[in-house]
Amino acid sequence: MSTTPPAVPQPVAPQEIYGVFCGQIDQASVQRIFQSMSTATNPNLSVTHVHLLFQTSGGIVGDGVALHNFFKAYPLPLTIYNVGSVMSIGTIAYLGAKRRLTSAHALFQIHRSTMTTQNALVADLKGRIQSLTLDDSRTESILKEYLTLSSKMWSQLKSGADVSFSGEDAVNIGLATEIGGFAPPTAKQVYYI
Repeated sequence: MSTTPPAVPQPVAPQEIYGVFCGQIDQASVQRIFQSMSTATNPNLSVTHVHLLFQTSGGIVGDGVALHNFFKAYPLPLTIYNVGSVMSIGTIAYLGAKRRLTSAHALFQIHRSTMTTQNALVADLKGRIQSLTLDDSRTESILKEYLTLSSKMWSQLKSGADVSFSGEDAVNIGLATEIGGFAPPTAKQVYYI
């Protein structure tokens, strides 16, 4: 009686994964990013590096801070790319990745927290002011952890003005780690998040 040895599963070749995110930063988009990037950590997939093109005009402060912390603690090597615009709270999220590439022609923009006060009662306004103050404090703390801004830029930011940076400026102040483009290899699937 002949017995066939059990099939031995073949190891999956290590791979780099390429993803694209374009949109507002809110709870729904953060959930999609968390889900997609968490899936890549499955050891059976043998993912060795995640590349994320990140395009956003901003969104909700709490969701952007959550993305920053998620990117910072992500267990796989992560490279994030700005090939167009990363603005507002998107800039805070972007800073969470250890390796941050930008096109020389890309734009970054930061500003103080904003909130609508339409139809707000006095009690609501007091709570909103406290919330905005806390949001400004935590985003400023993250910015100071990474960026080297002149006192003029900090003053401009504190006065409520938008502060914008080119890709090259972003490298010079520590916002991006280097100039580079998002370039998945030919025939490589790119996942949309």
